[in-house]
Amino acid sequence: MTRLSPTLTRVLTGTLTALTLALGGAQAVTFGGLNVTPRGAQNLNLETGATDLPQGGTATDGRGGLKLSAARMQLQPGQTLSAQGATITTRQGGTLKAAQVTYDLRAGTVTASGNVTYDDARFTALSAPGMTLNVRSGFVTARGGVKAVKPAMTAQTLAFDPSTMQAMLAGPYRVNQGTLRADAPATGRLLLVFSARSVVRATEDPDSSDRNRFEPYLK
Repeated sequence: MTRLSPTLTRVLTGTLTALTLALGGAQAVTFGGLNVTPRGAQNLNLETGATDLPQGGTATDGRGGLKLSAARMQLQPGQTLSAQGATITTRQGGTLKAAQVTYDLRAGTVTASGNVTYDDARFTALSAPGMTLNVRSGFVTARGGVKAVKPAMTAQTLAFDPSTMQAMLAGPYRVNQGTLRADAPATGRLLLVFSARSVVRATEDPDSSDRNRFEPYLK
């Protein structure tokens, strides 16, 4: 086996480093169905294929209707897009902000953590330790101590279906809006029906079809 001299090894290492830097221009790339536009350098790991975007950029999912803008991103080929200091807008007009998000390309989900907030035509200042966007169905799930300014509410878990303007809360929960007053222990479920920014109907005994539709997102 021919061994490379130390000098040649240093030259080849320098060449690979230069190649990595040469790929650092702010050029749009296609990544797992996403169109990613970096703001600056693209640092490619030649061994793993992972790419770090230290100055962040934007990622658009034309099929899922999501647009993500972040201060920094990491791309794992065929697996995930991770982002820090992220803002996501959805097809239905929702805006989610979080310190950290991970887009699982295979599962079709976006998970968010760290100062997570969500706003749309129904919710104002909805917050939770963690939220999940299901890209295919559009469902939004908030978990672990959910709060909202409007409607004024708290819950352990909330799942929202933007296509039907309905949400289901998992107890313990409490809602206080206008004449609506509702609270329940840990086993409770509350179905909310929205019209614009107001809750027009609430039921503490959702029928089986509603339960079956929401339960997978409340787990």
